[in-house]
Amino acid sequence: MRIAAILGLVFFLMSCSTLNVSGKMDFKNETYTSPNNEFIVDLPALIHPNAKDTVYLNQLFVDFFIGSGYWTPQGLHTIEWVTLPKEMTTEQFQKVLPDIVNEHSQKRFSSTGQFNVIEQRNLPDSTSHKFLAKGTYQNVASTWICTIKLYKNRIAFISKVLPLENPKPITKLDENTDGYSQWVESFRVL
Repeated sequence: MRIAAILGLVFFLMSCSTLNVSGKMDFKNETYTSPNNEFIVDLPALIHPNAKDTVYLNQLFVDFFIGSGYWTPQGLHTIEWVTLPKEMTTEQFQKVLPDIVNEHSQKRFSSTGQFNVIEQRNLPDSTSHKFLAKGTYQNVASTWICTIKLYKNRIAFISKVLPLENPKPITKLDENTDGYSQWVESFRVL
């Protein structure tokens, strides 16, 4: 009985520390590097961060959370890295940006929630855009803040979903976003 309890504890601890990632988690330097070394980002400010990445033909999703998929106390941090069929100019990006925001906000969490964009703005560099949406994620009233960045033939969606019932809710683009903004600024293409 005692051996079974010890083995159970060992397997439990292993499952808590096991990450389901194709990319590289570097806890010493607190970074995540994409599977093909296309980008690196600092780990978001989470207590004991976990990550899961999913690689598709032209997309990579990386979710950062605490616990086994548990996201509510500190938010769900996500990066979606999309490969475009060809390079896009800044002018082309600005022209299709309303469609990108609309499609992304309607489809990203379509199976786990629903969001409506309530505020958005272009950032000074013309290849970045930020929006805030309000709705539900996994049946929890939430806000979703997302920064969209163009990198020639790639688009990065760097986002955070946070419950509205939170000590520091995000209800405006510039409200309680310092930690999120630092995380977005840490994203760099290699």
